[in-house]
Amino acid sequence: MRRKWLWGSIVAALFGLAGMGLAGAQDGDDEDAAVTGRSTADLSGPEQVAEAERVNNRATQLSQRVLGMLDEARREGDIVRATCLDDKLTQINAHLRTLGDRVESLDESVDTGDDARRNHEFTVISVLSQNFTQLERDANECIGSSLYETGTTRVVTEIDPGTPDEDPSMLPIPPTSTPGIPPSASL
Repeated sequence: MRRKWLWGSIVAALFGLAGMGLAGAQDGDDEDAAVTGRSTADLSGPEQVAEAERVNNRATQLSQRVLGMLDEARREGDIVRATCLDDKLTQINAHLRTLGDRVESLDESVDTGDDARRNHEFTVISVLSQNFTQLERDANECIGSSLYETGTTRVVTEIDPGTPDEDPSMLPIPPTSTPGIPPSASL
């Protein structure tokens, strides 16, 4: 009984978060608000295909732009920024491959008149579109090593005037035992 309650709570939380994401996209000025703001019931099959193609074109342009940013970071020798951009580009390209498969499935479902499958594919495409928007933001926030570089560093060492200036290796070695005190028994 407790296990069912726990899983029910997790599922409810996930649906709540998904709903908040869609509501956030509807309220914002994002380009993807057109995709997520309209119900799948509001769009015909050809409109969904056209919207999917728009998302695909935008994602392809995003991939090319991030690749250009990555090339620039590599030319500048900025390892930190290049690593960040490479990670984002990898994610973008993986989503782009998935998007291509989903657009193809959407086309097939429109051709066969399978509305349930068509709406499902369009929903997945809408989520991928939101992912592209987030990855674009993340790529733009990749910071380079220039943020951490402070320029030429100058080190100044001050020595306390009371510090002895004799070489410690030249000091006399103190005796190991004191006269009149027997050596330790633990030896």
